[in-house]
Amino acid sequence: MASSPPETQPPVPVSPKVAGQPRSGRWLATPEASVVLVIVVLLGYMAFTPQWKGFISDFNRDSLLRTISLQSTFAIGELLVILTGGIDLSLGSLVAFAGMLLGTTMNRMVDGGMPAGQATLLAILVVLAFSLALGVVHALLIHFLRLPPFVVTLASMSILRSGSLLLNNAVPVPIERFPLITFLGNQKLYIAGTGVGLPVPTLIMLALAVAITAILLGTRVGRHVYSVGSNVEASRLSGINVLSVRLFVYGTCSLLGGLAGILYAGYAGQGDPGGGVMFELNAISAAVIGGALLTGGRGSVLGTVLGAVLLEMILNIINLTMANPTFWRGMVVGGVLLAAVVLNQIRVLATSGKAGRARSG
Repeated sequence: MASSPPETQPPVPVSPKVAGQPRSGRWLATPEASVVLVIVVLLGYMAFTPQWKGFISDFNRDSLLRTISLQSTFAIGELLVILTGGIDLSLGSLVAFAGMLLGTTMNRMVDGGMPAGQATLLAILVVLAFSLALGVVHALLIHFLRLPPFVVTLASMSILRSGSLLLNNAVPVPIERFPLITFLGNQKLYIAGTGVGLPVPTLIMLALAVAITAILLGTRVGRHVYSVGSNVEASRLSGINVLSVRLFVYGTCSLLGGLAGILYAGYAGQGDPGGGVMFELNAISAAVIGGALLTGGRGSVLGTVLGAVLLEMILNIINLTMANPTFWRGMVVGGVLLAAVVLNQIRVLATSGKAGRARSG
């Protein structure tokens, strides 16, 4: 019997480098640097508008920081799926369903005589376990039945949206009597004696960003994620367990979607069956703005977080400067996503052209 080929360790794809160019110059050529530049330009623009004081007010700054953090939480999960060449369209519906499942579970437990603190912890475990199981089901259907990720997660999006309406007859579930949830979604933690504090969702997002970055760049699992996205068949032939990779990325994506649903419920003070609309598009946009390729194999957590910062800044500026801002949200998100995809494709074609000329030379 022929032995299976030894497992290889494919390198993590990185942004193209120019020979002899300083490291700082190479970073300036990355998608992340481009996003930072656009953010700086937007800040400069706002500084000369009448809305600047409102933009930098304590209320707006805290609100913007929370929305960036909450969006980044599930966008990081979407990034993992995109890195393997997949997509998850169920995140927005999952955020709504998780909030409703959390609220209904906690209230029914408390109404049955369970202490609020115990009911809160059990409900959080129920939501996270459900979310993880959903991601596992996605991975199994995609891997064994060869179903397109688009179709599988689109079906989940529809099922979860209806489920969030059915859980409490389309009525939001109040959660004000559960202080742990409102603390997670709304409160700040301060550095003693300084008066400087960050919202709890921001601290959670930063911890997740560091952890996922460490996994992607410093572990075998991370290298396999990039490899599967670059070429799934070559990865399989080299000995990589593609099923394990898909279980990891889809499971983590849904798990972070469930966590975001818990945080959003705490932020809003209720589980909202109508929440999370178009959140999946925001997550995809954040990842692509930050340099992720929808074909897989390239992207970073830092770029995704920066993409979420840019996207939320643009939406916040629209809220401050335009009449009927909600009418513009879809146009802005769709336009920014299209622009990011076009720029990424131009960058890929330019890199391929340079590589081809180098080989021919």
